[in-house]
Amino acid sequence: MSETPDSLSPSAEHFLNNTEGVKFPKALASQYPRIVNHLVELKDDKDGLRAYFNELTHDHRGGRHGFPFDVLMDIHDLREAMLGDLTGFTLDDNNKWVS
Repeated sequence: MSETPDSLSPSAEHFLNNTEGVKFPKALASQYPRIVNHLVELKDDKDGLRAYFNELTHDHRGGRHGFPFDVLMDIHDLREAMLGDLTGFTLDDNNKWVS
């Protein structure tokens, strides 16, 4: 099966299904598989991973609509699991994470 931006890569599926402490992000994987694929590509680059999570959760360009709540929670859970970062998100009315 060839990998497309509309499907999880085999390495992403393997990582999500076989890594202790990682809950399978159903909403994120079904709605934004390319994001999951990129997160798994960055899993060994903590600085790159942290920067990508920051890019996902902050509107640096303006005009973003945000993610559905279930997708945002999957991103939050993956951030905690992959970075060991328990700080969570800072709620700010200027950032529209949830559509």
